[in-house]
Amino acid sequence: MSDSSAPSTLSDDALWEKLRTGDKQALGLLAERHYRALFHYGTKLTTNHALIQDCIQDLFLTVWEKQQTIPALHSVKAYLFVSLRNNVLRQVKQNGTSTDVDSDLVATDWLANPETLYVQAEHEQSLHESLRQALERLPKRQREAIYLRYYENLSYEEIATAMGLSRQVVANYLQHALHNLRDHWQDLSYALFLLSFLL
Repeated sequence: MSDSSAPSTLSDDALWEKLRTGDKQALGLLAERHYRALFHYGTKLTTNHALIQDCIQDLFLTVWEKQQTIPALHSVKAYLFVSLRNNVLRQVKQNGTSTDVDSDLVATDWLANPETLYVQAEHEQSLHESLRQALERLPKRQREAIYLRYYENLSYEEIATAMGLSRQVVANYLQHALHNLRDHWQDLSYALFLLSFLL
């Protein structure tokens, strides 16, 4: 029986299997579905936006070229993240540039729609600035783990795969990061909510 599901409604796993059989539309849908998240993740590794775009393009080109040999995956998203991370860091190393994140590039998406938060603008701005400063005080790897966990909603196992670490190390990073944030935020649950806008 043929799969009657519309391609755009298929899961990542289903699209990946179609890709492995030579379905170029599946590749395009995966790229469209994950491009924004991959690009945003790339900005945590380098401030060179052109390099990030090139690395994402190279990532999907490589996937297409190796469609017949790429394996089935437990997590397509984790695979894409770890592949982009490797691509970016390899290019950064070759270019001799830094991977430190510029604090000016920490997105404050909430400011893009001032009408929505007009009444509480000053209060919200103060809260975001306080949280941004708390995040900047975290070690870079802790910030990365926080981003993957609370912005991209990756599991511990997926974060471990993306960062090239063990699950226990990821758990330790997140525990230490949350402990540090808790020192600055009594209401940690609200701080984690703000992360989805600030990271």
